[in-house]
Amino acid sequence: MPSPTVQLLEPEVIELIVEGKYRELREVLRQLDHADIAEFLSDLIEEQGAAEAAIAYRVLPREDASEVFAHLDSDEQETLIGELGAERAVRVIESLDPDDRAKILDELPVEVTRRIIRRLTPESRRETQAILGYPAESVGRLMTPDYVKIRKAWTVGQAMAQIRRYGKDAETINWIYVVDEHGELVDDIHIRTLLLADPDTPVEELMDGRFITLNAMDDREEAVRLMARHDRSAMPVVDGLGLLIGIVTYDDIADVAEIEATEDIHKLGGLEALDAPYLSTRLVEMLKKRAGWLAGLFMMQLLTIAVMGFFDGALEKAVILALFVPLIVSSGGNTGTQAASLLVRALALDHVEPGDWRKVLGREVVTGLVLGTLLGALGLATVVGCDLVGLAESAYPWRVGFVVGTAVVGIVLWGSIAGSALPLLMQRIGLDPAASSSPLVATIMDVSGLTIYFAVAVVVLRGTLL
Repeated sequence: MPSPTVQLLEPEVIELIVEGKYRELREVLRQLDHADIAEFLSDLIEEQGAAEAAIAYRVLPREDASEVFAHLDSDEQETLIGELGAERAVRVIESLDPDDRAKILDELPVEVTRRIIRRLTPESRRETQAILGYPAESVGRLMTPDYVKIRKAWTVGQAMAQIRRYGKDAETINWIYVVDEHGELVDDIHIRTLLLADPDTPVEELMDGRFITLNAMDDREEAVRLMARHDRSAMPVVDGLGLLIGIVTYDDIADVAEIEATEDIHKLGGLEALDAPYLSTRLVEMLKKRAGWLAGLFMMQLLTIAVMGFFDGALEKAVILALFVPLIVSSGGNTGTQAASLLVRALALDHVEPGDWRKVLGREVVTGLVLGTLLGALGLATVVGCDLVGLAESAYPWRVGFVVGTAVVGIVLWGSIAGSALPLLMQRIGLDPAASSSPLVATIMDVSGLTIYFAVAVVVLRGTLL
C-alpha cells in the first residue's frame, strides 16, 4: 500500500507531468526519500503508463536517480530502460554501484544486457563482467569492488590518507582491509581503531590476525549465516588463493535473506518460489509455479486410493472405520508438517546439521510418543462419545475406540519421525530441505497413516467386526 506522503503528492505530480512543469516536478519529488520515489514510479507505471514514469524519472538529479532505480523491481527497471532509450539507460546503469549494476543486468533479458554492457566504460565493463562471471547464487554475484585496502607495512597516518583518498567511493569504510604485497588479505581493522591510534603507529601493531572471509564461490546463504553470526556490516570476499577481490555489505545480505526466506515459505506451501511480487506475477507464470506441485501431489494421492482398495473388504464389514478416517489423516499430516517445519527452519538457522540426526530422532520419538498418547486418548474418548450420542453407533465402541487411539499413537509417532528425518535427508544429499514441504509431508502421511490405521483395525477387530 502506498505511503500517505506518496498518496498525497500523486495527483500533484501527475498534473505537473501533464502540464510539462518539470522544474516544479523536480522540487516536489525532492520531498520524498528514494524508496518513496521508487514506490511512486511503480504506481505510475501501473496506473498511468511507462512514459509518464520515465518523464518523472528523467527530472531526478543524477545522484538520486541511481538510488531510486536500485529500489525498483526488475520488471519496472526493464520497463524504464525501454522508455529511457539506449544512451540514457546506459548512464543510469553506469551510475549504480557495481554489485547493484550486476544484479540489474543479470535480471534483464540477455539481449538488453549485452547491448548495455557493450556501451559501458571499460572500467565499468570489467567490474560488471567480473561479478557476472560467478555462479548465479554465489557470493561473487553480491560483492562490490568498492572498498578501502591498506598495507600492513604502512603507518596509521598513511592508512588514513588512503581512506581520505578512496573512502568517498567505497561502499563502506566501517572496516578497512589489510593486504600484503601480493594482495592477499591478512586482516581487517575497524575504522574506530585507526581513528584513535597515533598516526605514527605501524598498522601491523593494530592487527590481531582474527578475521572472517567469504569465498567468491560460496553460496550466498553462507554470507547470510556468517554475517548474522558475527554481527558484521561488511565482510571481505577472497578467491581461491586468498586474494582480496571484493566485499559484501549488509544491504545486499538483507535482500538475499528476504529472497531465501520467501523461497522457503513458498516451498513449504507446496509451490515454486515466485520470481516477482504476487500482484506483479502474470497468470500464466502463477499457474506454472503452482500446477506442477499440485499435479504431483494429486498423483501421489493415488496411493491413498490403493490403500483404501486393499482394505476394501474390511471397510465393507466395518463401515464405521471409514467415519474416523478424517481423524487419522489430519493427525498424521499435522504432526508431520509440524516436525518438517521445525527442522527446515532449524537447518536454515544452523541450529542443527544432518549429522545431528540421532539427537533429532531421539527428541522426536519422545515427542511423538507423548503427543500420540494424548491424541490417542482423545481419539478413544471421541469414538466412545460419538457412540453414546448416536453420531457413530457400533456394537463394539470400546474396541473401535482402541483401534483409533492405538493407530493415532503410531501415526503421530511416525509423523514426528518422518517429518523430521525428511529435511535432514534432503540436506544430506544436497537438495533444498524446504522442498520437503507441508503438502508433500501431509500426502506421505495420508498414505502411511491409512495403512497403519487399517492394519491395526484388522488385528484388533478380527473375530468381532471383521
